Amino acid sequence: MKMTIRTMMAGAAVLGISATATMAANIGVIDMEKLIKMHPRTAADRVVLEQYVEDFETEREQRVTALKALSESFDALRKGIEDVSLSEKATQEKRQLAQAKLEEMREAERELRELANMRQKELTGQELRMRTRVVSDIRQIVSQVAATKKLDLVLDSTGPGAAGYSPVIYSDKTMDITEDVTVLLIKESDKK
Repeated sequence: MKMTIRTMMAGAAVLGISATATMAANIGVIDMEKLIKMHPRTAADRVVLEQYVEDFETEREQRVTALKALSESFDALRKGIEDVSLSEKATQEKRQLAQAKLEEMREAERELRELANMRQKELTGQELRMRTRVVSDIRQIVSQVAATKKLDLVLDSTGPGAAGYSPVIYSDKTMDITEDVTVLLIKESDKK
C-alpha cells in the first residue's frame, strides 16, 4: 500500500513537472505563405513553370492544328464517298482512305490527351520539387532563428491545419519571427 502511494506521488510529481515544462516552452510563429512568396527562388521558379506551360500550349496548339487538318481531310473524303458519279471501285478506295484517315485522327486525339496528362504530371512534379526545395531552405533558416531566440516550438500561423483552419488562433506580435527569417533568407541568398 505504501508502495502504491509513493508510486502515485512520484507519478503526480512527474506529471506536474511535465506540465510546468510544457507551459514554460518558448514558442514562435511564422507566416509561411509570406516566407514562400518572399523566398528568392520562388520568383525564378514561377518563371520556369510559366515557360513550361507556355511551351506546352505551343505544342498543344500545333497538334490541334494538325488534328483540324486531319478532320478536314476526313470530311472531304467522306463527302467524296457520297459522290454518285464515282465508280464502285473509286468509292471503295475513298471509303478505305476515309477509314484510314479516321483512325489517324483518333490516334492523334489519343496522343493529344496522353500528352496533356503527361505534361500535367510533369508540371505537378516539378512544382512539388521546387516547393519542397524552398520549404527546406525556409525550415533551415527557421531552425537557426529558433536556436538564436531559444525557441522550443515554431508554428505556421497561416496554413490550415487538419481541421481546415490555422492551428494558431492567437499569438502576440512579439512571437512572430517572420521578419527575422526573411532577413536571414535574403542574406543567405545574397551569399549564393
